[in-house]
Amino acid sequence: MPESEIFFDRSKLSSRYIPLELPHREEQIAMLKRMFKDSCIDPDKFMLTTTQIVGPSGIGKTSTVLRFVAILEDEFKKVGQSLKIAYINLKLQGGNKYTIYKLILEKIAPELPSQGLSAEEMLRYSLSYLAENKIYALIVLDEIDYLVRSSKDSSIIYDFTRLNEYDLTKHCNVLGVIFIARSTDFYNKIDKAELSTLGRLPINFESYSIDQISDILIKRCSEAFNPSVIGSDIIDEISTITASPQINGDIRYALDILLYVGNLAESNGTGRVMLDHVRKVHSNRFPSITNQEIMELPNNQLLTIMAIVKTLNIRKKQFVELKDIRANAAGLAEEYKIKKFEIEDYLHDLLTLKIIEMKSLKEIGISNIALKDIEPLLAQKIGKKK
Repeated sequence: MPESEIFFDRSKLSSRYIPLELPHREEQIAMLKRMFKDSCIDPDKFMLTTTQIVGPSGIGKTSTVLRFVAILEDEFKKVGQSLKIAYINLKLQGGNKYTIYKLILEKIAPELPSQGLSAEEMLRYSLSYLAENKIYALIVLDEIDYLVRSSKDSSIIYDFTRLNEYDLTKHCNVLGVIFIARSTDFYNKIDKAELSTLGRLPINFESYSIDQISDILIKRCSEAFNPSVIGSDIIDEISTITASPQINGDIRYALDILLYVGNLAESNGTGRVMLDHVRKVHSNRFPSITNQEIMELPNNQLLTIMAIVKTLNIRKKQFVELKDIRANAAGLAEEYKIKKFEIEDYLHDLLTLKIIEMKSLKEIGISNIALKDIEPLLAQKIGKKK
């Protein structure tokens, strides 16, 4: 049964939720599958494989790796093999080598004591435990670039790319190490030997396009919201915001907006998410203009904004046409008893100030401002400036 009038399952908007399908990351998952192909069939002959996942924040790097890891775990279970996964976020969990190796030991062999052991001893214990118990492991080190920048100790890279050399008399039962980073800038902070073992050929994750963002949000909304709560106009607006240079395709930000606008619609009792909910939530995070800045705008710019707002409210659309805005501007000039003006003269200035969006003469809208909040403020300012 749905949990509310708005939400079917709001947990599906959490960044911790990993969908069974990750739209537009199929290629990267396929690459990882190829790298670890047949590792479950004869793991004792599979050589240690290291790879890097590189791309900006919020574009599915961690989700893709964790989805692949789940697939690999299932493959091992099907053939009766045991695969341990040691995922560590180095920014949140591990600030130094000792902490990281202790976490590795706890994830691989939680029953083994770690007190009194050095970092290197804990790593050797982990490797010995895997070999002695015929268990295999995959290690994922997320935010490796953060660790290198903050601790200035990059020797962990050398250690994890040469795990198969710790004991040459035994097979290394760590099948692979996956490093996740936001960029390759950390290459400049590691020495040549570490860079050589790491390699210079990462799996690159490009930022999502606006169409890809839309696909992802449509899929996620179908899991999180009740039918008819989220319209295509809402998806279009959030996709446009997320694809902007300001957000740079960060899907986590888009999911946050969806969660907040859903909560807003729920508290307001509107029964569905409205465009103004999106503008309000986004403007709180990234205001395009403050109240003080509105007060300082020239009168004709204020009237132009108000004409756009009025047209958007009448049409109830994300974007409206110039001819309709022009008609409403004429009505406002008459209402406020001022000389008729050409709004085209002020659209460019408002576009430069990032107050409006303008895709064409038939697609003009307001950026990052809740119409319900700005309309009375504009009326007040224009009235005072008459």
